Amino acid sequence: MIPTGEPATPLDPELRRELLARLRRFYERELSEGQSAYFTHSEGELRPTRMGRHWLAEHRGLFARLLALTPQDRLLDVGCAEGYYTIDLAPRARMTVAADVSMSVLRFMGGLRGMRKASLHRLLSDVERLPFEDAVFDKALCSHLLEHVLDDRAVIREVHRVLRPGGTAVFAIPLKYTLQYGLMRTVERWARWLLRPGKKPYPAAPVGELDVRLVGVQAHIRHYSVEVLRQRLEEAEFVVKETLGVWFHDPRNWLVRSTQPHPVAYRFGTALSKQWPQLGAGLVIRVLRP
Repeated sequence: MIPTGEPATPLDPELRRELLARLRRFYERELSEGQSAYFTHSEGELRPTRMGRHWLAEHRGLFARLLALTPQDRLLDVGCAEGYYTIDLAPRARMTVAADVSMSVLRFMGGLRGMRKASLHRLLSDVERLPFEDAVFDKALCSHLLEHVLDDRAVIREVHRVLRPGGTAVFAIPLKYTLQYGLMRTVERWARWLLRPGKKPYPAAPVGELDVRLVGVQAHIRHYSVEVLRQRLEEAEFVVKETLGVWFHDPRNWLVRSTQPHPVAYRFGTALSKQWPQLGAGLVIRVLRP
C-alpha cells in the first residue's frame, strides 16, 4: 500500500527565509544536471539530446493536446525554467506569461529564437505568490515545479486563483511512490532483515511533504504518489478531468539510460504508463477550475 500525504506543518518564519535563500542560490543556474541530460544549447535553440528527443516530443504533444489552446487564450506557464515547453506553446495563444523564480533561466530563455514573439512575456516572480489579479488566465501549465518549492499547496492555490472559472490547468510531476518503487523497497527490507537485521532504514518525509534536509542540496525536495497529487488538486477545488502516466525521465536511472533513447522501448513504456500511471515515473493531470 502506497501511503497518502499528511497535513503540512507550517514552517517557522525564520526557517522559511533561510530555506528560500537556499532555493534561490540553488536555482540561479542554467540547465541543471538533470536537464542538461536532455538538452544542449546551440545557435539560440534548445536541442534535445539522444536521451531527450522522444521525451521532449511526447511532453510537448501531450501538453498541447491537454491545454487545447486557441488564439484567444491567455496562458500562464508557472515555473517555466528555460522555456522548453513555453516557447512551443506560446504561438498557439494570444498572450503567454512565463514565470520563474530564477533570473538565470529567464535570461537564458530570452536568448532563444522563440522569444522574438511579442506575445511571450518573461516574469521573475515568487511562484507561491503570483502578482496577478484573480481570474486573468484561460489556461495554465505547471510542469515539474511542485517537487521544487517549499509550499506546493500555495502554488496550486495560486494557479486556481488566477485561472478564470471554466479554465484548464495541466500539472506534471515526477513520481517516486510507484509500483516498482514499492517492490524495490520490499526487496530492501528483506535484504536488511537477512543481512543487517539491526540496521534501521533512512527516515523519509511523508509522501508529498517537504523534506527540509534536501533544500539546497538536490532539486527534488518532496516526492509524490498518484493519490497525493490528486488529493492536493481536489483540496484546492480543482476538478480532475484526466490522469496520465508518462515513462521514466530520470537520467540517473539505469532503466532510463537503457530504454529512453530507443523509440520502440520509449513508446511501449509510454503506452503502458498512460493506461496505468503507477507503472511510470511521471504523472500528468488535467484539471478544470469550476
